[in-house]
Amino acid sequence: MKTFLGPKNHDAASRQNAQGCFATNLVMPGLGSLAGGRKVGVPQIVLCLAGFAITLGFGVRFIFWALAHWSEFYGSNPDADPFAPLRDLWQQARWPFLGIGLFAIAWVWALLTSRSLLAEAKTKSAGG
Repeated sequence: MKTFLGPKNHDAASRQNAQGCFATNLVMPGLGSLAGGRKVGVPQIVLCLAGFAITLGFGVRFIFWALAHWSEFYGSNPDADPFAPLRDLWQQARWPFLGIGLFAIAWVWALLTSRSLLAEAKTKSAGG
């Protein structure tokens, strides 16, 4: 049983396959890495899905919170502390930002893996 996806013959990494893995990593970080035969795609996918789930879950909660507290940001009370709503906003927005950050880390990591796949395919095509 194979433990990861990838070409059966790792010497057959062509430029076209590497470009396909690059495009796949743009859409779903880690999946292209696995298709290119790199086991590092598994943590990339996990990080990507965790970031997506955190962003989705806390992002929806943040939207409902923002709608409920709309008057605090656009109210007409000039004597109110202007930084109090911003502190509350940060308390609610930090979790969606964490999810976005995790997804961004997975995406950049997958792009670096794609870059190494492209470089490997270039050297194999030039050498062989």
